[in-house]
Amino acid sequence: MKQKKSNRIVLIFLALILILALGLRFRVFSKQINNMSLSNDPRNYWEMSHRMVDEGIYRYSYDKSTNEPNARVTPGYPLFLAAVYKVLGDKYLQITVVRILQIIMSTVSVLLGFLIVKKAFKTDLAALLTAFFMAIYPTYAMSPVMLLTETMALFTMLLYFYLMLFAFESGNKLINLITGIAFGVHVLVRPALLPLFIFPFIFCILSSRTSKKAFEEHALAQSYFNRRYSDKRQRTNNRRPYLGALASMFVFQLIGLIIVMAPWWIRNVAVLGEFTLTAKGTGNPFLAGTYPYFQEYFLDVSEEIKNSNDLQMAHGIQRLIEGLKTDPVLYIKWYTLGKTEYIFNQPYLSRLLMNSQTPSIVIHFSVLIPGILGVILHAIKGMKSFWFYFYGLTILGLQLMFVPDPRFAYLIMFFIIVGAAYLISSIIKAIGTKKGIQGDVSPVP
Repeated sequence: MKQKKSNRIVLIFLALILILALGLRFRVFSKQINNMSLSNDPRNYWEMSHRMVDEGIYRYSYDKSTNEPNARVTPGYPLFLAAVYKVLGDKYLQITVVRILQIIMSTVSVLLGFLIVKKAFKTDLAALLTAFFMAIYPTYAMSPVMLLTETMALFTMLLYFYLMLFAFESGNKLINLITGIAFGVHVLVRPALLPLFIFPFIFCILSSRTSKKAFEEHALAQSYFNRRYSDKRQRTNNRRPYLGALASMFVFQLIGLIIVMAPWWIRNVAVLGEFTLTAKGTGNPFLAGTYPYFQEYFLDVSEEIKNSNDLQMAHGIQRLIEGLKTDPVLYIKWYTLGKTEYIFNQPYLSRLLMNSQTPSIVIHFSVLIPGILGVILHAIKGMKSFWFYFYGLTILGLQLMFVPDPRFAYLIMFFIIVGAAYLISSIIKAIGTKKGIQGDVSPVP
């Protein structure tokens, strides 16, 4: 009875948080509902979706002088915009409907954040705090009105994380296939995370080798042995069945990934005459990231290089190698602390609305500072929490290879928010323990 009452309270608070999230996002929407002025990336995505539907040409470009197809960006978000435009047939109604759909995605992301923390760390309070911080974090609340990949990227990443928890716990082939499909959909929206496909499998292998206890307590090992092996074999140290199950899951997730990516690969070969794994637009942001603190920014780049992704990538690699040779301290500092500071020194979209900058900055640092401390404390508590945050750190490492921008903190802030939720829930638990208050508030690593 006590457990049912506790679950009911959690559900009530979760419902209130979701209502808050939805309300804040629609409030921003109401301020922007008549603003149809688009520029830079949002306008390019918008025009690209019309070109796809009206002319059947897939092309993302700032250059209006040509209409040749290309593969500068992956097709996840453009296809979403094109589908809405195809159904509605109105370019401006398209903007409104896309914003509403992204509000729904963003609100569901809040729910997914709750579910991921609850399932991974078995704590209601940290899960509720995660959802609350995601609901009120200004960048998350304002981004749905932008025709950019961020809202969909967060939604698809969290959906993949949630499915992955079930996939590794059950070992079910269908769930693993669906998990691979979810990862593929995310890659089509935000390709930078493709190298992390193998990351959970490395975690499983390394965690099973850490100690016998880690192996025996691993959710996958437990479920696999409980279903397939006798008590006698469960007590052995034989890792082959475990690795066999892991290999099977890897294959089915890989199949799911290929199912999603194959049409894009085939299109690039058929239309462009070359294989493109994800996208061909990485040369510019990579090159832009090779200018420490933006000194002499692009002054050494000719027009020929500016018009070629491959030449920009080659020039960027050359600049990076030369910089590490001539001034290694400057470049190492820039590619670590320097870019990190640029990414997190202010929240993305803080100036979107009138009078939104100050509250955005206050909330941003109110989450960021305890979040970093919470990440450190939680990461040293156990293997599962360590690898969870290391996943976020790896995403940051990938972003540091390119030009720094507060926009790149969007996905990483989820991990920082979880760290803040852990820290606060730990403090509440410590206060409750001191006062003799009971409750399910302890974060389990």
